[in-house]
Parts: sequence; C-alpha cells; structure tokens
Amino acid sequence: MEGVSIIIPVFNKVKTTLECIDFIREHNRNCTYEIIIVDNGSTDGTRDMLTHFTFIRNEKNLGVAKALNIGAGAARYDILCFMHNDVFVYRKDWPAEIYRFISTKEDSGVVGLYGAKTLRRDGSFRGKTIVHAKKGRPAINMPFENVAVVDGLLLSMKKPVYKAIGGFCEDFQVHFYDKDISLRAVEKGYDNYVLNIPFEHRCAATRSQIKDDDAIREAARKRFIEIWKDSLPADVTTVIEKIGYLFQKAES
Repeated sequence: MEGVSIIIPVFNKVKTTLECIDFIREHNRNCTYEIIIVDNGSTDGTRDMLTHFTFIRNEKNLGVAKALNIGAGAARYDILCFMHNDVFVYRKDWPAEIYRFISTKEDSGVVGLYGAKTLRRDGSFRGKTIVHAKKGRPAINMPFENVAVVDGLLLSMKKPVYKAIGGFCEDFQVHFYDKDISLRAVEKGYDNYVLNIPFEHRCAATRSQIKDDDAIREAARKRFIEIWKDSLPADVTTVIEKIGYLFQKAES
C-alpha cells in the first residue's frame, strides 16, 4: 500500500514526543503516512496523552530494537520509517520524498539522514566519511549518497527488505542495532543511502534516561564486533573520495 509508516519508540519524555508529532503533522499535509507509537513502559503520562494515534503499550522497557520490530508488525504501508522522538525533519512532505526514493531505487536497503561511508574495525564511524543533512551544517551536497551504515536516528526501508534481512536484532537493545541492520542489508545485496533532507536531532532525549548506558554501549560494541569481525572495516568510499580525504589531511 502506498504510504509511509512512521514508527517511533518512546520511553517517557512525553513533551518531546508530542512536539515531534506536531512537527510531523505541520510539515506533512500533502502526503500519505501513519504514526505508530510504541511505548516501552513509560511512567510519565505518555499512555494518557498519546491516544489519538496507533499506540502500542509495552508494560516494561523491552529495548529499542524490540519496540521497532513490534511497530513494524503493526505497519499498514509499504515503506517503514523508524525514527527517534527527538528528531525534527525540516522538509515539507518528507515521507513522500523518502517513499519516492525507496520505491524507485531498486537496490535500496537502509535509507536515512545520517550515516558513514566507512565503519572502522572498532565499530565507530570514520569521521571524514560521515554523511548527513543536519540543518544549518549539512555534510552532503548531492540528493543522496551511498554509505556503509545508516544511523538509527531515522532510517527507512521497504517492508520486503525489512523482512528479508530479518528485522532488527534484539540482542542490540539500545545501541548498534542500526549498524547491525545496515550491514545485514549489504550482506543481502542491498545498498544503503543517506538523503539530503535537513533535520535536527535534539540530543538523545530518551537515551539520557538509561542507567549504565556506557556499559550497555560497550557490551553492544563487543557483540557487534564479534558478529561482524570478518566484514570490518566496512567501506564504500570511491577512489576519488579516498584521494580527496588524503588531500584534506595533507592541507590540515
């Protein structure tokens, strides 16, 4: 079915979530989409204030990856868009733009607004290869660019692609689920892309609530490297780009 299912996992921070939803509505009056909220056991009134959408309530926090998979299971449309509740996209009818790109780009795997052409052996982005369309300081001047991995702040894919790569790995509850699904898309023969659509990310409003987040991240990083050690580093930079990076390094 033509349209985009926007899936937003939440845990508390209901004010931020409402601002995000209002922003989506304000900027998307001429395209087809639905909003699916997956609540991971919020205790701040989220359940009472978000009743006008497709709302799925988990009685406890099951992690981001699990929440995204639950949301995908409820989606009506052909394109799935998974986003954080603190991401604000500054483009009129941006779901339609994502829909057009993914629908016409047959090789598209994971498509988002922030990513990197190189993922190092330690699981980190190589700085000079980071591609994004952040409002006010974009690092992309083309309509789209091929990347190795897409960041989870907003990532989209066709429903058949999501199913072919098995959805999100729930071993990665909070961190590295995005890098993992990006590499699994590549493993299945798809290409990942970042689109030049301006956005603002308001400082990880949900993750700031996570207890022992540094330890959780490090455990996820080790698990990610264990799984993907034979595929790292992942690199899609072209020869011309590599030469350009060398010149930049020499000049600095």
